[in-house]
Amino acid sequence: MPTYNDNILCTTRDELVACGISASYINRALAGQRKGEVYCWEHHKQGKQVYIHYHSLKEKYQVLIKAVHCNKLEPEIYLKQEQVEKATAVFENLADQVSLLVSSNPEEIKYLTETKLYTPSEVHQLARAAAWLRLINEYDVKKARKLGFKSVNDFRSEVFKRCLNEQTSSPALIRFKKTLITNVRTLVKNAVEYKNNGITSLIHGGVGNVNREKTDTVMHAKLVKLASEPVKYSWEDVAMMYNDWALANAKPQITTSTVKSYLNTPKIKKVWFYARHGKHAADNEIQSLINRKTPSFPDALWSIDGTSMQLYYVGVDGKIKSDLYVYFITDACTSAIIGISIAFAETSGMVTEALRNAVDTYKYKPYQLQYDNSSANVSVAVKNLMSNMSRVHFPCEPYKGRSKYVESIIGHFQQRVLRHYSNFKGGNIDVKSLNSQANPELLAWLRKNPEALPDRNGVIEMLHDAVAKWNARGEKRDSFGRFVGQSKIERYTTIQHEQRAELNYFDRISMFMVEQRLPYPYGTNGIVIDVKGEEHHFIVPDSDNVGDFMFANDNLGEKFKVKIDRDNPDMIALYRDGIFIDFAYNKERYAACVADSQPGETARRVQFKQKQVEWGEEYSKRELEKQMIKLGEMQATGTEGFGWYDTSKYNQNRREAALEDAQNGMGDGLTDKQRRILRIGK
Repeated sequence: MPTYNDNILCTTRDELVACGISASYINRALAGQRKGEVYCWEHHKQGKQVYIHYHSLKEKYQVLIKAVHCNKLEPEIYLKQEQVEKATAVFENLADQVSLLVSSNPEEIKYLTETKLYTPSEVHQLARAAAWLRLINEYDVKKARKLGFKSVNDFRSEVFKRCLNEQTSSPALIRFKKTLITNVRTLVKNAVEYKNNGITSLIHGGVGNVNREKTDTVMHAKLVKLASEPVKYSWEDVAMMYNDWALANAKPQITTSTVKSYLNTPKIKKVWFYARHGKHAADNEIQSLINRKTPSFPDALWSIDGTSMQLYYVGVDGKIKSDLYVYFITDACTSAIIGISIAFAETSGMVTEALRNAVDTYKYKPYQLQYDNSSANVSVAVKNLMSNMSRVHFPCEPYKGRSKYVESIIGHFQQRVLRHYSNFKGGNIDVKSLNSQANPELLAWLRKNPEALPDRNGVIEMLHDAVAKWNARGEKRDSFGRFVGQSKIERYTTIQHEQRAELNYFDRISMFMVEQRLPYPYGTNGIVIDVKGEEHHFIVPDSDNVGDFMFANDNLGEKFKVKIDRDNPDMIALYRDGIFIDFAYNKERYAACVADSQPGETARRVQFKQKQVEWGEEYSKRELEKQMIKLGEMQATGTEGFGWYDTSKYNQNRREAALEDAQNGMGDGLTDKQRRILRIGK
């Protein structure tokens, strides 16, 4: 649908006919309109074509036009879409023409090649970049409009888009002097510089005598060798030694700033940094980082590690000390510290105690455990415990503190909470910031006034207080510095998730029961295990909790795999062939003298002795008698073989008498009933 004076929508006679209106009716209406007989449809004429104004048509005709010609859109919207599509098609056609206008200058290619500063591919990249800049300078307003653009800015904008695409393509088709050009203004600025200075405007000023290792491989090798020395020469010394070498080998000298700039370009820095500073430092300094999402719910990941307490205290000998070690259990989702243990060194027992503290305090277990490769963490007992507690557990890469959440949490805890205490030692030895270090004058005052320091129990209470303060901190601070939002520990305890389940008492107890390496036999004293120098006897008690006669009766001498919590050896779990059998508990001990007897102990001891008799000789006699009874009478049939049945004492006596007669030669050893069954004598 065309327009008239850019604001009146029009339709043609043919378009109305296509909508189902009679052609003759349209002709009569238009003729009557021109003669002044009627006045219903506004229209105008261009050449021989008549254009009827859309707004003067009746509503029913407008509905038809929208349905047939405008895709059921309002005509104004339909026209706008057509204009945009038409303009886009024209613009794309123009943009394609722009790329065809770019051509490299052979003289510039020759000049760049003769500098010996660039590889052939780099030469062509720079020459094509110069061609784009030359194109911007050649086209003013008139030329841009003649090409079909409304303004020179539209032309330059399209040139910028093409340049950006060629810069970011792989491999890049063009390159400029410095960094990636990301806006039209910078591109035009480069074009002006190119207009004034030519191709030299694209050669970086820092190239000087050395651009890259491709410039002169010997010069490059010498610089890299000096920079990579593990004695770590200063940049001034590197420049001095290089220039002495350059004079002796007819090479150009270079300034210290050029040496430093060249060697610190990312690609070259990676070559010498490892040899100069070592693998671990280089990995942490220049290796790319993996962006990780924070775990989505509490207990998804527990990150654990130990460190020195960083608090001074006064020992029992009156000396100032800082020899305590703290093991932290942290939740990576909320940064809460949910468990700690304190000792003089990191041991497997310390790790176990910290994990137990977390489980007992909040009654949850982790989905995954993250830790380092210290000997305490990778001991068999701790690894078995971690397998009990979590679905997944494995150590982080060694010497990469960035990979452990706990490193960051401990660092922030020390600098934002522990530093509030006057006896804070400051950060670790490798901390560089003055704000992270303790005030030396304050430390000197503490040395002179040790009574101001807490004792060992006091410093332990201080640490627990610091953990509580850390956990009470909100997620953010407001403009006045106050913490706002839920605290770390509130978030840890209140966030619900389908994979979080509160542990019951039995789960918490059994979680710390770790499988022992060797099996244990079940003897007359049950299973005997030495725990921290103390001998424990574990039995599976009878239902009345007196002795283990029933279990021992079936399992005496059998060997079992055992799981035990060595810190709380109250019970053990017995397994055979990987199948759980039962729990065994510490065997009850009875007083050796009357004076030590406890209430009710005498009755249990009497009951125990009765069960000894019941399950000893009497049990043996009962079972033996059952077996003899089973042998007392044998029934034979023609088809079913032999069967064994219990018999009465009377019949058993008769059978034994017949056997005795047979031994004495007085009979065949059969009873009358047996003879009848076997049909003997008939």
